[in-house]
Amino acid sequence: MKSSKGKVPVGGKAKRVTVVPHGARKQKEKDPVEVFCRVRPLKEEEGESCMSIVRDNRLQIEPPESSLAFKSGQKNPTQHTFKRVINGTSSQSTVYDMVGFPLTEQLLQGKHGLLFAYGITNSGKTYTMTGEPDAPGILPRCLDVIFNSIAEVQAPKFVFRPDGSNGFNIFSESDARVEQYRNRGKKVSPRMRAAESEFSEMLRVPDQRKVTEGVDEDSQYAVFVSYVEIYNNYAFDLLEDTPVDSIVPKPPKSKNLREDTNHNMYVSGGTEVEVKSTEEAFDVLQRGQKRRRVAMTTMNTESSRSHSVFTIRLVQAPLNHSGEAVIEDKSLLTISQLSLVDLAGSERTTRTHCTGDRLREANNINANLMVLRTCMETLRDNQVGGGATRIVPYRDSKLTHLFKNYFDGQGRVAMIVCVSPSSTDYDETIHVMRFAEVTQEVMVSRPQEVKKQVGLAPGRHRANMLFKAALKETRAVEGDSTSGPPSSHQPVKDVPHPYLLALGVLSVQKYLSAECGEESLKEFRESLENRGRVRSQLIDDLKKKQRAFREQLCVMEGQLGSLQTSCEELGTQRKNSERKDKENNRLKTVISSQDENIARLQAELERCHAATMSKGHELSQALQQVAMVTEQLEHLSQERELLLRTTEMYEVEKRELQDELSQLQHRAEQDEEEKDKIKQRMTGFVSQEKEKFERLATHMKTQQRDLLAKSAQIQQVSG
Repeated sequence: MKSSKGKVPVGGKAKRVTVVPHGARKQKEKDPVEVFCRVRPLKEEEGESCMSIVRDNRLQIEPPESSLAFKSGQKNPTQHTFKRVINGTSSQSTVYDMVGFPLTEQLLQGKHGLLFAYGITNSGKTYTMTGEPDAPGILPRCLDVIFNSIAEVQAPKFVFRPDGSNGFNIFSESDARVEQYRNRGKKVSPRMRAAESEFSEMLRVPDQRKVTEGVDEDSQYAVFVSYVEIYNNYAFDLLEDTPVDSIVPKPPKSKNLREDTNHNMYVSGGTEVEVKSTEEAFDVLQRGQKRRRVAMTTMNTESSRSHSVFTIRLVQAPLNHSGEAVIEDKSLLTISQLSLVDLAGSERTTRTHCTGDRLREANNINANLMVLRTCMETLRDNQVGGGATRIVPYRDSKLTHLFKNYFDGQGRVAMIVCVSPSSTDYDETIHVMRFAEVTQEVMVSRPQEVKKQVGLAPGRHRANMLFKAALKETRAVEGDSTSGPPSSHQPVKDVPHPYLLALGVLSVQKYLSAECGEESLKEFRESLENRGRVRSQLIDDLKKKQRAFREQLCVMEGQLGSLQTSCEELGTQRKNSERKDKENNRLKTVISSQDENIARLQAELERCHAATMSKGHELSQALQQVAMVTEQLEHLSQERELLLRTTEMYEVEKRELQDELSQLQHRAEQDEEEKDKIKQRMTGFVSQEKEKFERLATHMKTQQRDLLAKSAQIQQVSG
């Protein structure tokens, strides 16, 4: 027989009891960030692969000859270790079993979770997180498993409502029904209606699994989802239903990040939608996907231009003593959340050929990812190094600022790195691998499970269900025994309390209404004997409770006496307080002057904060410039290598030309000497020929004179 100790009276409030886990006072245990790697299949037009899976947790990458690493002398293959390496032939279900299912289990156990999808453009991040209708990714499968697990313990809609400060208010079921009636005729915007009609026609393959461990049957659950994108380092609500103006379209308004009373970061003013089924959640997801910013680049026809954050929040509240309705006490709420982040792909603008808005988007994407890497490296250095602890620059980016609590030990952190096996993506992929190695070295405090006990009997919800079933059965029997249905004025037999169902009261009523036979009387006698034994046990239990009550009464009388003594002491303290009032008046004057100093210091602090914000903006711009300069340096380094090779070729050709020129000069000198010799020979030959011609001319002149003389003689003789 269970004792009724700890039960709450009807109409009373449950007392919250916080159970500190064993070892919570000791130093928190830490776990490394779990990093998984998924290699997408190689496409036909991508050529050769540069990757090979060595083991289940190890990946080998070999630099191709066209890569910058190979040209700079890094020709050896590298191996990288992960929690698990998933090949390109693995199904979406296998990926979810390894990565998403443990996070879903912890969500249902009241713990937070964070999952990043990281990789270069066109590496399969969005496919891994969202998937397709016939192959759903991690996100839709998480929704399926959550709703399968809490199908029997879901609270009616509008019992839990967001309070605008990252918390929830609790309302009765009657108030929830009124709110449902108000929202029944709520007008749906044309944009929302178009999105729902488009995606309602899609055929989706649901996941039928569910989690049983960690789901409390004596509690009620509700699921809220939100969808945010971080675009150009601004947070936008993808579920905000803004009015459509076709004439003057208004751009979406950015949201600010705030810190709640529990020091958790959240998007202020963001839309949280309560969903009651996987289909509703999937419609909300697809509606947000339709608004997400994508654009076409040379590497991907639908490249994500923003970081998307889909958050699932699970709200749990215990049922009251009767197991009928939730206890309207916010302090008993358990809120757990799972954030699924699809990071935009890191890229080099020289490959994507981005210009204009695409170039600005790429620079902001790379800047946000650089801040994320810096935070990881700083966390790693603070944990490994023994020097001074450096400040982690969470506030340098909206992305890291939103999730800083996870790295401070308020949830489990995992990352799935999506990589492309194409050799053309080697230079970008190797940077992703280095970041993954740094991330695995970061240790995150293991979240502690804090159970909230309300001091109520377990199984009250099941007992309430049995009670309702018995009541229904009793009324059905009464309706059959009378002519026609029972009227409202007809008396209804008493139905036993749900805790008495186990004592066989209904069976006694059955025996009394049945025909009395020997066997029935025997069973009835045994039932009465059992009831007698139970009655004696109940009497003993009542006596024990009476004794306990008397003891508590004595304790309370003693406490009353001490309270009277305390009242006398309070009278003395009152006189002392009057004296202190005079001193307080004097101190008020001092405080007023201090308030003026505080106001002056606050103004100075605001001025310094504004200057800090300005410096932060300048630093962000400087980081963007550094990214651009780094990229230009890579390009210049490549050009420098080409110039060095060209210079070496020119030097070789120069030496060959110099040798050839020296040979030509030597040959020219020899030709000059030969020419001089020929010239000298020609000069002597000409002078000889000239003398010969002169002698011949003289001889011919002499012969001519002789002929003229002979001719004159002949003329004289003939005359």
